[in-house]
Amino acid sequence: MPAHNAYSSGNDINVGSVISIAAGTLAQGDELSIEYPNQSRASGKVTLASPNEIEVEIGPQGWRLRPHAPSDGTIHNNLAGADASFWTFQSRL
Repeated sequence: MPAHNAYSSGNDINVGSVISIAAGTLAQGDELSIEYPNQSRASGKVTLASPNEIEVEIGPQGWRLRPHAPSDGTIHNNLAGADASFWTFQSRL
């Protein structure tokens, strides 16, 4: 299972939170390590992945994410790199 790093715009996950993910395509079963600005970290697992939607389990909670626009790294303090993709937490599952 490939592992991916993601960087959160805030210190926790809520509906509306934005993460940047380093370039690459996520697939079902991939691991996702989310790093927060306060230096804490959460681990998750991708349960569904498409170009328009990601579902991920972080601990006992499932989340649906959709692409975020605009994907402006200067706004979101992008630590994932120039080719990062940005995703918004849309809902709990």
